[in-house]
Amino acid sequence: MDVREIHEFLNRMWEETFRLREELREELEGFEVEEVTEVFNAYLYIDGEWKEMKYPHPAFTIRPGGEVGATPQGFYFVFAFDKEDLKEEFVRDFIITFRQSFIYGMENFLEDFYNSTNPRSFKEVWSDIVKSRERIINFEVDTDLNKDELKKELLKFINLAKRHGLL
Repeated sequence: MDVREIHEFLNRMWEETFRLREELREELEGFEVEEVTEVFNAYLYIDGEWKEMKYPHPAFTIRPGGEVGATPQGFYFVFAFDKEDLKEEFVRDFIITFRQSFIYGMENFLEDFYNSTNPRSFKEVWSDIVKSRERIINFEVDTDLNKDELKKELLKFINLAKRHGLL
């Protein structure tokens, strides 16, 4: 383990998150972009399973309903929607549109409805969402630690969610 590399990587991760937050604050109309904070009790998907992060990572809230942050795997954003507001077509379009993505509930977040590393049909995913007891469903998209890539994916997501009446 090279301490200097870890130090430089963590500094880059935090610096890029602060830069991203500033850019989104100026570029996103109709959204409130809050300050960067330390997030604890998160998980990374490693080697086919969710692993707890016992260390903080940078993230900020985008209101309504979203969070943007960075982990050692790269940037991510996640938006939560009431299950009653979802439509099968949104789930289908989300799965088709986003290469690195997850769909999971708020309560039982370690069991994915959808995981792009082990894809399933949108009909199966939709059926599981409908049958679940979850009230809130999370839609997460991951990217490399590249703020331009994250912004591009985030704008695609916002447009998709608006088209389906969720934002």
